[in-house]
Amino acid sequence: MSNTPLEVKLVSNVRECRTCKWFWGGIPPYGDFPVFDWNEDFPEEVRNQEQTTDDVTKPALKGKACGHGQVDPGIMHGCRKAPIMTIGINPNMTSYFSSSTGAQWCFPNFSKDKRYAYYYRHHNVYQESFDMDFIRSHIISGTEIRAEKDGWLLAANRSSDHRWLLLKIQYEGEDKVREIEKAWTDDKRFVVLVDRSYKTDPQKPGFKAGDIIGGNIAGLQEENVQIYENSTGYYQRYIHVLETFKKLVGGPLTDAPLSIAEDVAQHDMIACASPGWSSKYDIPTEKITRNCVIDNAFLVSQLIQSKPAVIVIVGGSSLVMFAKIFAPYLKDLEYEYEVSDSKGKTIREKKETYHLLKETTEREKFLHIQIGSYELRSRIVISPHFSYESNFWKQSRLSQLAWKAFESDFPEDFKVLKDKERVEENPWNDITPIQIYGENDTIRDKLSSAAWNVLMAYHYDPLLMLAKVLEQEYNAGRLAFDENIGRLKRADGSCQFCVNEQWEFPEGCPYEKDKETTPRAGQLENVVKQVVAAAQQ
Repeated sequence: MSNTPLEVKLVSNVRECRTCKWFWGGIPPYGDFPVFDWNEDFPEEVRNQEQTTDDVTKPALKGKACGHGQVDPGIMHGCRKAPIMTIGINPNMTSYFSSSTGAQWCFPNFSKDKRYAYYYRHHNVYQESFDMDFIRSHIISGTEIRAEKDGWLLAANRSSDHRWLLLKIQYEGEDKVREIEKAWTDDKRFVVLVDRSYKTDPQKPGFKAGDIIGGNIAGLQEENVQIYENSTGYYQRYIHVLETFKKLVGGPLTDAPLSIAEDVAQHDMIACASPGWSSKYDIPTEKITRNCVIDNAFLVSQLIQSKPAVIVIVGGSSLVMFAKIFAPYLKDLEYEYEVSDSKGKTIREKKETYHLLKETTEREKFLHIQIGSYELRSRIVISPHFSYESNFWKQSRLSQLAWKAFESDFPEDFKVLKDKERVEENPWNDITPIQIYGENDTIRDKLSSAAWNVLMAYHYDPLLMLAKVLEQEYNAGRLAFDENIGRLKRADGSCQFCVNEQWEFPEGCPYEKDKETTPRAGQLENVVKQVVAAAQQ
């Protein structure tokens, strides 16, 4: 039995995983993309990232541009013993999308496991990119599309399952929209260097005559290249929850520097990046989920070792995947309901995400695993997806049927909401979101009291609801402030991730979890096996 701690074994196990042939067999469906390495093992800039909720792009450290490569599978971001863990579906492949920012994104391709481990240990709210001039300088001569005149890029429609793109361009003084098809090989990627513009202002073209609209790139191999860090909404979203939580509790938490990576770890169900996780991308989601979540059990392994007090599951699709492996230990969480299909057959549907948010914030739901002397009991809460800021606006949410009834019962109030542009479009399901900014919203005076009461009965304040869960756990003693470290108390159990026989980070473990008694060899691995076995029964 290996004496290597489970949290350390996960580094090479995940990074080197090539199980899913759809991602890694033959010609991979996505990429290659710009990749980088560092000039040293443990850069100080990486462990001193400043948390922000602002939209920021700024120089980080200088490193080595390593050409093009695939995006390595990723492990959990942050401290392995952070008391809060968020869980999404999989990393976002931002370079897939055809835009100027899509051309600039770059991904780590480290020469050593310890660099990879260090990157993910301190990953905060940023994603890396190269400078546009650096990208532009590597356009292959003769492949560029150069603007004949001032104009606008109306669309850059990429195929979801092929390296093919249709550009739609309109030049100043022309009514005709020109179309250009581009296809490329995995080693000579085509990039778009200007942003889409929809000719909203005829006086402001989206590009100038002579600008390079796009082209194929190659090379990108250079020493001491400036790497930039870009704040990313998904990673930032939970900062607002932490700040609201601090205000609710007050006292020693008021000025505590609670942060992503230290107090909140961020995990994904699937380790490999893709541009999305829907049928649009023709991804064999069931097989990949089976490989990563159940057969390789990467999430199970990390969760068993981490033992967070609170688990925030990001979106309904993540919950369905989570339940595939943890259903036997989620006995008090009803996330589906029965309905009849068009043929009268009974099927099970997932509850709407905001209904699950309400249910899991107003009532305590736990993941409870007890196997031998091992026990994990984590509060479960379901959150709207972090990628979209509008998901966290204060809003009332009515089904199509309820919204039609509202229109019938309160026609004047319905018109007010429409005229004030409070009714949001929602292409995802049959829910109509209405922006209502809480009890003191000024629109209240323009609505009847009966209509207002209906809206408030279906009202959600997602950030406050999520923060109240942390407040509840704090008041129950399952979350606590540790004055010695100035942060939330770490989860139970030892951790060797930052200090072990393979590497030792310069800062060591600031929480001294490496000095605690380690589990006996194979104990956590045995728990993982039993969790997986229970899911397969």
